[in-house]
Amino acid sequence: MSTVRHAELTCSRCGTDTVHEVVYAGRLLAEVTCTACGRTYGRDVRADYLADLRQRLVTKPKRMLRRLRKDPLRFASSLPKTVPAKPLELLSEIRVVWHSGKNRRTRGEH
Repeated sequence: MSTVRHAELTCSRCGTDTVHEVVYAGRLLAEVTCTACGRTYGRDVRADYLADLRQRLVTKPKRMLRRLRKDPLRFASSLPKTVPAKPLELLSEIRVVWHSGKNRRTRGEH
């Protein structure tokens, strides 16, 4: 799933220690945006994302089995909520990945 976190970093453009919005596509860092000046540092994660997604898909059955063995009741009760949400999470990740590739082509390296 694409995840947005916030971290205090020093911006190389405005030189201030400020909160930055950090965007991940799955487990990959895709983009960092300074909230003070708006400067975005992004990278094209398309090739890395495909390898990461493949690894996550291959290991998913093992991870699900581990959760089932650890707490069967919690695992079973979470399925109705998590199963329908997975396609939406994947779509969210794909949007971030697509955006990262588009940014690199249009704005160049940051």
